[in-house]
Amino acid sequence: MKIMRCKKILFVSFLMISSKMFCQQYTLKECIEKGKQNNVIIKLAEQSLETREKLLQSNKNNSLPKVDFLGGYNYIGEPIKVNLQQVKDGIVEGSANQSVYSANAAYQQITGNQLSQPVKDVIYQTSKDIISAVYPNYNPAITKQSYFLAGILVRQPIYLGGKLNATKELSKQQVESGKANLESSQDLTAYNISLHYIQVMYLNSMIKKQEKIVESLENNEKYAQSLLKAEIIPPYLKNWSNITKLQGETNLKNLKLEKENALLTLKDLMGISLDEPLEINEELNEDIDVPNFSSSEKNTDLKLLLSKKKEAETTHNITKSLSRPNIFAIGNYQFFRNDLPLITPPWLVGIEMQWTLFDPERKSRNLASASLIKEADLLINQKQKSVNLATKISENKLISFKEQNETFDAARQQTYTTTEMVRKRMENSLSSVKDVNDALQLQYEAEKLYYTSLVAYQTVIATYFYITGNVENITNYIP
Repeated sequence: MKIMRCKKILFVSFLMISSKMFCQQYTLKECIEKGKQNNVIIKLAEQSLETREKLLQSNKNNSLPKVDFLGGYNYIGEPIKVNLQQVKDGIVEGSANQSVYSANAAYQQITGNQLSQPVKDVIYQTSKDIISAVYPNYNPAITKQSYFLAGILVRQPIYLGGKLNATKELSKQQVESGKANLESSQDLTAYNISLHYIQVMYLNSMIKKQEKIVESLENNEKYAQSLLKAEIIPPYLKNWSNITKLQGETNLKNLKLEKENALLTLKDLMGISLDEPLEINEELNEDIDVPNFSSSEKNTDLKLLLSKKKEAETTHNITKSLSRPNIFAIGNYQFFRNDLPLITPPWLVGIEMQWTLFDPERKSRNLASASLIKEADLLINQKQKSVNLATKISENKLISFKEQNETFDAARQQTYTTTEMVRKRMENSLSSVKDVNDALQLQYEAEKLYYTSLVAYQTVIATYFYITGNVENITNYIP
């Protein structure tokens, strides 16, 4: 049994050592890089940009001729027929008159005289009777009911009223908007990762301080136990030290659980599996440096809005171009015309113009596209004001938090002195175990205020760099 227990202990120890060896340590910069590679929002923005780039490439070819193969099988309800009955009277009358004219011309050539009117009437009536008798009493078909047709149609745009150039320009602007959207997604992801990384560092600092306090509480509990055995203190003071120690241990467990949850959120932002080992042991940087203030010209949200405005302007140009004519060069060659109902030339070339003379929706579309430009201007103006305001507020907060942090640091340093003095007094029986525990609790609260102030300061730094479009500069202030 002892051998099995030893093997089990060795196995568990091996697992713990292996876990520490293979647990990846990440700096903030590495977390941001990992997020850029795997974050779902960034991947969506990258896919959107790729789609826009492919659309731009396709629009570059819209000025090339369009070649279509046209082929088909046609079946008509009945064969095409010649309507002989509709022209019967004209044909009979014309043929009879032609017979009279021919007979009169022959007689005149032979005799030098013309036929008499009675003779002409006889020839006319006889010819008319003969032709009427032999004239078909039906309409003959001249085609089959089905036929095949195949050919090549070429259509080359010559002038489209600026639509081609405007469409290309719109595609270019959409690519620029895609790039701005990708940059905005990357900055937002880096900003969120920075905030959660700061939270983990805060928890690391608090865990380290709480561990020291728990150690002190355990020592106090042992010291109280020795005093109780010596019947120097009553049992309730010993019980009070036990409760205080349990509270300290509970606080430590809660801090570790908070860190675990913060790491899970950080993994999600980085786009890695929640089961993948990740450890961050960095603590809050206690060196406070106010950065050099800069303008907000690089703000990615402003860039995106400016790009959207250019899209709206290009869309307005396209809308206006719809009122202009379109001119195409066309060519058609039919290489398969089996049983075509009518004999037509096998090929043709020409110029074709399309011009919409009346469109009741044209005016409303122009007004709507112009309204989009005005809306974009308002959004840009509103965003610029909010960015300027947020930048100024962040600058003031950085200065304020720096002064506040110095005050909290002095206060916590004083609690160290107070705790040590109360401890010495307890050792000289001038104060109780409870007094030491109270001093330790006060020390913990002072530590918490100090590190909360540090978190607030570093959060404002991250926010400031995010607003000004330099979010990755936070890595110069956070390890």
